[in-house]
Amino acid sequence: MFVENQIVKDEYRIIRKVGEGGMGTVYLAEDIHMQQEVAIKLLHPALTKDPEIVERFKTEAKAQYKLTHPYIVKLTRLVQFGEDYFIVMEYVEGMTLKEMLKKTGLLPEDRALPIFHKILRGLEYAHSQGIIHRDIKPGNIIIDKNGNPKITDFGIAKILGDKGMTQTGTKLGTVYYMSPEQIKNPKGVDQRTDVYSLGVTLYEMLTGRLPYNVGLESEYDLMNEIVNTPIKNPLDYYPHISPGVVKMIYHMTAKEKLERYAHCEEYLDFHLRPAGDEKQTPSQKVSSGAASFVLLLVLTGIVVLLFIFGNDLSRMIKGETVSPDSTFVDADSVARAEYERLQKEKREKEKANVPEKKKDTTVQSDTAKPAPKTPPDEEVIPADSTN
Repeated sequence: MFVENQIVKDEYRIIRKVGEGGMGTVYLAEDIHMQQEVAIKLLHPALTKDPEIVERFKTEAKAQYKLTHPYIVKLTRLVQFGEDYFIVMEYVEGMTLKEMLKKTGLLPEDRALPIFHKILRGLEYAHSQGIIHRDIKPGNIIIDKNGNPKITDFGIAKILGDKGMTQTGTKLGTVYYMSPEQIKNPKGVDQRTDVYSLGVTLYEMLTGRLPYNVGLESEYDLMNEIVNTPIKNPLDYYPHISPGVVKMIYHMTAKEKLERYAHCEEYLDFHLRPAGDEKQTPSQKVSSGAASFVLLLVLTGIVVLLFIFGNDLSRMIKGETVSPDSTFVDADSVARAEYERLQKEKREKEKANVPEKKKDTTVQSDTAKPAPKTPPDEEVIPADSTN
């Protein structure tokens, strides 16, 4: 425990205590050499007694040191102080999102969404560097004096989750914001657990309420509700939330992690997309792919049946009788053309085998007219040539 004006390692002067949580206590301090304000988080002694955990803290501190983003609190050092350890971070003047919601009750959509989008960008950057937060909640998001969010406490959650440790009698993280897979298998989570936790955080920002029953006495009952019970409709608490944002909240808090997007940036314009224009998640792609395959098989079968029985079906529709051999002759097919060709050749052969009739050249006597003859006694008198 530090006290005001205490000098720590001849480098930091404690100004005042600013917060306390399951991970430890946070102080505002002055970097004596750099003459600037910093935040110091003195880790809870229970977290630093195990040498393995200490080594993990050092490893995670090195990874977090590389995170430089406008919406992430910058970590600068991990320092040993006697038997204790503390983390030196960028000091952000402002209040946590948890304190803001306690003060305002809820945030209207036009104020909540800009904050939400900036948190998404910060998480997307951290995920691109291979770091999962695992404990996203309003208490770990600081709103600076300009209204911009800053995500804090990266890495600590991963260490404790891998060790299976509990804090002050509870599992890792505030249970209300934990994803179903984080409850069932803390070591098997990926970046989509942060998506879920941020979805619950957005729900609380817009409604001032949590999506689960906060009156449960048993932590086990609460975890069972998170794993198995759908979240309550946010419109029941605050009706002035646009349909696209409600749709996005349900998408982010899907029980099955494969139903959520793996990349935070995909939610940046999710609520602005037209209905039915959402990208498919892997499980949706598998389901639609199987359905498409079945549909393709059905269509192929129909085409084959039409090809074989199409002529019969056409005649049946028209009310005509289907002949036994009609299934083998299709007027529009090559088989039909070959059939007609064979029939034509057959007719020509039959015609060629019939003998021709001889023409009758006999002339009937009763129809012929004989040439006139001059009687032998009759004298032919020539014409008179004189006048």
